[in-house]
Amino acid sequence: MLLTRSTCEYAGGMARLRVIAPRFPIFLTSLALLAIPAAAHAQEQQVIEPDRPDVTNGTHIVDTGLLQVEIGALRTHVQPGRSAFGSPFTARVGLFEWLEARIGADGFVAQSDDAGRVSGFGNVQLGAKLRLWAEPGGMPVLSILPAVNVPTANADKGLGSGLEDFTIAVLTGKDLGRHGHVDANYGIGAIGSGNTATHFIQHLVSVSASYAITDSWNPYLEAFWFSRQDSSGPSVTSIDAGAIYQFGTRFAFDGGAQFGVTAEAPRFALFGGVSVIVGDVLGRHGPEGRARQGRARSAARSPTKK
Repeated sequence: MLLTRSTCEYAGGMARLRVIAPRFPIFLTSLALLAIPAAAHAQEQQVIEPDRPDVTNGTHIVDTGLLQVEIGALRTHVQPGRSAFGSPFTARVGLFEWLEARIGADGFVAQSDDAGRVSGFGNVQLGAKLRLWAEPGGMPVLSILPAVNVPTANADKGLGSGLEDFTIAVLTGKDLGRHGHVDANYGIGAIGSGNTATHFIQHLVSVSASYAITDSWNPYLEAFWFSRQDSSGPSVTSIDAGAIYQFGTRFAFDGGAQFGVTAEAPRFALFGGVSVIVGDVLGRHGPEGRARQGRARSAARSPTKK
């Protein structure tokens, strides 16, 4: 999650989508085929934990060497006569056990109102998640997520401000009993304002609670607050609810709905998407490479039979 709001989406962690593009199933099939070779080593990997679809990001860091892709679509009813669509995606790769790098984009975005419709490619986001503190078992309990929003969206069409955004979020979370979990985020950012060609300060507070009703199904409920979404605007508060379904260790599907609480928040939105661990992209430095090196060292230490 980054603090900036595109047409209806927070990039980098809240990729919420409802798939409309006809080529999207082809893309999903390609991801599935790429993930098949890595699935053979699933017992050596962590189970997938996506940062989507809610605004709140978890403290979890993608395992070293693994590439995790999160994509989706979001359809928003902003106000009467105004609607928006976003198709963001995020790619996350574990560099160390305490650090992951990520790149995201708003994807294809569109806005419609009584004056007409505009569309195009949205902004690009660059960021990293760093673990600051972990429990003895290795579960992060405090992480930070700094990010930069690169203004690639067409500002003349009103799809972006034309200015960079600089944000940082503090992430924490805790298990509640055997099946419950809660995550909380606080973020602050310098957000570009296209109207004044300056930046304004924006704050975010979000809390997301989930409960695993089975090994695969994880419904959640979330509330989030933004201090403002433009330089002169009021604060906005929304709630959303949905569920994540984990299919094996490498696939997760999600969907849900968002509702505005304050008058200035978007009234209603539907979203859904998919997250996939594509595979080990760091070769011998990734988890599969480390496992192979460990087996080789064990074999070298074993006494040779005569």
